[in-house]
Amino acid sequence: MSTKSSLKILLDLAQQKTDALARKLGKLNTQQQEAEKKLNLLLQYRHSYQSYMQDSTRTGLDHIEWLNFIAFMNKLDAAITEQRQAVLFAQNKKIAGGDEFLSSQQKLKSYDTLSQRKRSAEDLIQAKNEQKIQDEFTSNSFYRNSYPSKNG
Repeated sequence: MSTKSSLKILLDLAQQKTDALARKLGKLNTQQQEAEKKLNLLLQYRHSYQSYMQDSTRTGLDHIEWLNFIAFMNKLDAAITEQRQAVLFAQNKKIAGGDEFLSSQQKLKSYDTLSQRKRSAEDLIQAKNEQKIQDEFTSNSFYRNSYPSKNG
């Protein structure tokens, strides 16, 4: 397998991996946003319910309603704690995904740089060969024009 095709294959694979990681990072970002949105909803719901109960205490609460309120708030606090952990987990996954994406992008850039250098070297060789051919043509043409043929 030639070096050119090997480098092209590496470049294509690196591009595919970078594209896949970009899509994965997008999904991780969406998951983090969804987790944060759910946490905010739980916090808003807790605040609203707490305000409702404070208003209810002014008009009077019996013992059962108070116990139900405490039990519900405990469950809501547990759900909030769990959701905070989910947000943290999603943030960590997004950070790791971002690091992986950046690493892949750097690798892709390295392969691209190598490919450009190889292309430049090949272009230089081709230009030198074309110049050599042109010089030979010019030299041969000059030689033929300088010395008339003996057949004439």
